[in-house]
Amino acid sequence: MIFSLLRVRKKTSATLAGIVIAALCLWGISMWQDISPSEIFNILLATTAMVAVVMVAAILLIAFFKILSSLIRKLAGADNEDSHD
Repeated sequence: MIFSLLRVRKKTSATLAGIVIAALCLWGISMWQDISPSEIFNILLATTAMVAVVMVAAILLIAFFKILSSLIRKLAGADNEDSHD
């Protein structure tokens, strides 16, 4: 493959190949459906932004629950220490 001539790692070449294939598929769909490439690009950006927002929301939700569980553990530990005295 062409990426072997560039002397890049297998994972990097696989990623680059995937991006190139995706771009060619989007170009093919835009030609087939008679959609302008700028509109396809706008859809791609909007989808990427939506996925990024979902990922950030998931990370924040996980962080919130971890903090909440550590607070509950600390409060439960403090209650157990007070009851043993």
